[in-house]
Amino acid sequence: MQAYIGDITPLSEGELSNNACTVILFAGCDFCCPYCYSKDILDFKEEFLKDLKEVKNEIIKNFGSIGTVIFSGGEPCLQRQALLILARFAKKQGLNIGIETNGSRPYSIKSLINENLLDFIALDIKAPLKKDIFDKVTKSRTFFKTTDEIMDNIRQTLKLLKENQDKIQIEIRTTVVPGLIFRKEDILGIAKEINGLKCRWVLQQFIDKKGTADPNLNKLESPRKGFLEDLKQVCQKKYSKLRIDIKAL
Repeated sequence: MQAYIGDITPLSEGELSNNACTVILFAGCDFCCPYCYSKDILDFKEEFLKDLKEVKNEIIKNFGSIGTVIFSGGEPCLQRQALLILARFAKKQGLNIGIETNGSRPYSIKSLINENLLDFIALDIKAPLKKDIFDKVTKSRTFFKTTDEIMDNIRQTLKLLKENQDKIQIEIRTTVVPGLIFRKEDILGIAKEINGLKCRWVLQQFIDKKGTADPNLNKLESPRKGFLEDLKQVCQKKYSKLRIDIKAL
């Protein structure tokens, strides 16, 4: 079987785990966020097709040095069958499994949970689940799927995580981007959605890397750390039980 694999980092220090890991980047994504740094692997290109045997060999190659396999992308949940095959293989080797996802494919996440194949999840909530701002930030609406349907899928993913929060390490991530997703009411909207979930919520600083999907964003200055701290205080004032961390240079 083949899958669209954008890249494999055999040995990496993963943010989701406390030990070295192999990161497998699935190509293809159903979102087109203007600030995305992975624009080169957002499409399903023939050049990305890779036999799963090759991917398994990469996992085995550093078996003695890694403790975790992280599936990222792109959006790994779009290729559910390949994701499950690789997760089963890694778990049989005694490795922990982590995934970085936008949450738009709850059925894939449910499949991982049902087979006890998920130890860590980083759910990237791009915007509050309100139609106008969500569509502006993710540009995910298509002829076949409405913004409302996509947001409902993310709510299903959150529901799944709440039901399984005692056996999965959960991290929520939101990137604060000036002029796009930065208003206090928008960040509070996300806080409302995740309130009650046992997780770590990371407010990430947008960094100008001059390689975003929308080149106009390359001219933006990164939000100050103090600004992120203010957003954190506003959220914790209303939702005191949320654990919020700041990721900034």
